[in-house]
Amino acid sequence: MEWKEISLTTSHEASEAGANIFFEIGAQGVVIEDPYVLDRYMQEDAWDCFDISLCSISEDVVIIKGYLPADSSFPGRLSSFNEKVNSLQEFFPDSPLEVAVCEVADENWASSWKQYYKTTKIGRRVVVKPEWEEYSPSQGEIIIEMNPGSAFGTGTHATTIMCVRLLEKYLGTGQIVFDVGCGSGILSIAAAKLGASFVLARDIDTAAVSAAWHNAGINGITGCFEAEAGNFLDDVPGKAHLIVANIVSGAIIEFSPQAFEKLLPEGIFIVSGIISERAKEVQEKMKSTGFSLLETLTRGEWVAIAAKKMSVPNRAVFKG
Repeated sequence: MEWKEISLTTSHEASEAGANIFFEIGAQGVVIEDPYVLDRYMQEDAWDCFDISLCSISEDVVIIKGYLPADSSFPGRLSSFNEKVNSLQEFFPDSPLEVAVCEVADENWASSWKQYYKTTKIGRRVVVKPEWEEYSPSQGEIIIEMNPGSAFGTGTHATTIMCVRLLEKYLGTGQIVFDVGCGSGILSIAAAKLGASFVLARDIDTAAVSAAWHNAGINGITGCFEAEAGNFLDDVPGKAHLIVANIVSGAIIEFSPQAFEKLLPEGIFIVSGIISERAKEVQEKMKSTGFSLLETLTRGEWVAIAAKKMSVPNRAVFKG
């Protein structure tokens, strides 16, 4: 498969807003070439990035790169990307906003980001480790091995980190979990390793489903795991104790009523991928659907919410 690499050169000030645009058009992750961040990691000896030449990156700019499949949807996604980037000029008038696009072969795409992906503790107990790295866990740590493949979900984005921390808090042993928008499967694997008895992973992208199956295999959870392509939970039988959905705000709003119906009484709904400007809108939709909000986490411009399905007394029941 051929891939397109979109790169955005901008300022430090506009970098977070710029990175958000990649996720809004469907990129599962980004590579950020920021000399200040790389220098801090090296000073802290927290990230082996000595093979990256800081001389190749200007101290005045940040380069953000995202990858999308070179399929029929790409022209529309690129057009949307350019429109959103142009709109940033209003808020960051002094920042450069330069967009470039190039083709990347599948094998080159993989190697282009592996140098940036290192073992990271993303929860109180959960540690994400690339399949190709060695790591000795501390007592009590849960290790998730990942090879994101073309789904490009490494687990280190703010939205994933917040979901994992909410899973650590609200998931009970032996529960059934549905993971909607599973990407490379990290939240499904985290749920299984945190004690779920069964996890169903769903994604509209077949590449994500393949990556999720691969990662489930290397983590040894295939006995309690299923992954399939599909829209939300359409045609999924049964109900879950917990549903997690790391998707975009509009999709969460659309999905909330179905999530309510697919949860068991007192079930937990964990959502992320919400930009802060739309958090209130998402919260209001969840409340009007019948959820009680339990907790809201923020990390930069991103928001995650945990909610509980409440019983709705005197709800009318219509029978055909």
